[in-house]
Amino acid sequence: MAEFRPIQPDEWPVLRDLAFAAFEDLDRRQGEPVTSPPSEDVIARRFRHVVETDPGGAWLAEEDGRPVGAGLAILREGLWGLSMLVVHPAVQSAGIGRALLERTLRYGDGARGGIIMSSDDWRALRAYARAGFDMHPAARATGVPRRLELPATVRPGSAVDLGLAEAVDRAVRGAAHGSDMEVMLAGDARMFVVEGRGYALGRGSELYLLAATDDEAGRDLLRAVIATAPQGESVQIQNLTATQGWATNVVLEAGLRLAVHGALFLRGDVGPFRPYLPSSAYL
Repeated sequence: MAEFRPIQPDEWPVLRDLAFAAFEDLDRRQGEPVTSPPSEDVIARRFRHVVETDPGGAWLAEEDGRPVGAGLAILREGLWGLSMLVVHPAVQSAGIGRALLERTLRYGDGARGGIIMSSDDWRALRAYARAGFDMHPAARATGVPRRLELPATVRPGSAVDLGLAEAVDRAVRGAAHGSDMEVMLAGDARMFVVEGRGYALGRGSELYLLAATDDEAGRDLLRAVIATAPQGESVQIQNLTATQGWATNVVLEAGLRLAVHGALFLRGDVGPFRPYLPSSAYL
């Protein structure tokens, strides 16, 4: 019988190990290559930050003192998000994930809106739909891109642009990311800005987060992330739902492959949510 308790910031290696075990197992079952994790420093900073800022949303499941699952939820300006929900492959389909989801959802009681990013796992898709979220099937764009020109409208961003990011976030998703942005910038993310209209964060060959007030700015920011990705490496752009059609021409222009992959779940008031491509950790 699983027992549940709050997790502490210095237990972040437990979260890392559970996440690696769960997602590596999912990749293998779906016949996909196991993705390379970010650096240890980025992983530690992410998990410590979420547990420290949202202790009420951080839960660990244990069986006989052994960690078997974890759930992390965040709450920002009335917007709730599921940052992570994982169960060790050895004990999946035993009700542990459902119990963790219930606890993380309670942390968001009274929130005006909610966001969940889901894998293709049928159990996850079912659980989030049953929790009252609307499912938006998503595509993922991958491949070594054709070289794109860096748009003239885009400039490098930095911590001095956090005020712009907050304003754009509130316009697009109804809530700013707050201190999450500082954590992302302190890691290995690079920032791009279209003055007064949007920003994007890229990490290696992956789009990490993008928010803009209009489609043209969104497309220029996406081009910038692809154009500056390490040459010769496969790029990955996730959460391309029907709402984010503005991004389709850019990924096709870059020669990337599109495939249906997981879903984005939304409920309540999340703003127009366009142009917007969320971060898996900070939503």
